[in-house]
Amino acid sequence: MAIMKRWMPTGGFFMEVEGDRRAVLCGCRGICTYTEEQVSLRTPFGVVVLYGQGLEMGCMTADGATVTGRIQRIEFGEESL
Repeated sequence: MAIMKRWMPTGGFFMEVEGDRRAVLCGCRGICTYTEEQVSLRTPFGVVVLYGQGLEMGCMTADGATVTGRIQRIEFGEESL
């Protein structure tokens, strides 16, 4: 059974993390970085950066993204100009 965590900060953003294998982010505004070790996504409040191994974008829609792989760390921050 996977451990599931949910975050709903503000501005219509929602993130659900299932264990260390899958993250679903709703309310994304675009991709900043996409490699097997790092995926950075723009959100209404800043950038969410997922770090890990074998990361893949399973699905990207107009307002959401699914990231799979071995997620080791998630950081929240402001987007630098």
